[in-house]
Amino acid sequence: MTKTCTGCGETKPIEDFSLARNGTKQQKPVRKSRCKACQATAARKWFQDNKERAKDSRHAHNMKSVYGITPECYQEMLVAQSGVCAICGLEEPAEHGRTGTQFRLAVDHDHATGRIRGLLCQKCNRSIGLLNDDVDLLRKAIDYLKG
Repeated sequence: MTKTCTGCGETKPIEDFSLARNGTKQQKPVRKSRCKACQATAARKWFQDNKERAKDSRHAHNMKSVYGITPECYQEMLVAQSGVCAICGLEEPAEHGRTGTQFRLAVDHDHATGRIRGLLCQKCNRSIGLLNDDVDLLRKAIDYLKG
């Protein structure tokens, strides 16, 4: 079975076309009008042309799916913390690493309960993560630093 792509105009095997969202709920599958290759090209172009919107969309999806909070809730937490890390009190630096990407403060949470503790900069979030959120290990690190 074949289908003609509305993007490139080529006739291709039906397997080269993804199922449309409504196609999974019907007895007879509905395929998208553009082939997977044309869909991928269009998606890459959209992400290239809409970098900020895509970044905000990924952030909103991540906040909801991982932490169960909305972007508005994240923003309220950020305002309550005056836009700085809950541990070191610093803002995220203007640029990070090789890419120069601006990171947002990370949502810190208790891995056992899922309770959100606050927003942390990347350094503080990684530090407590590398210590497995272990208070005793953190105390040992403090004692070590005190000499």
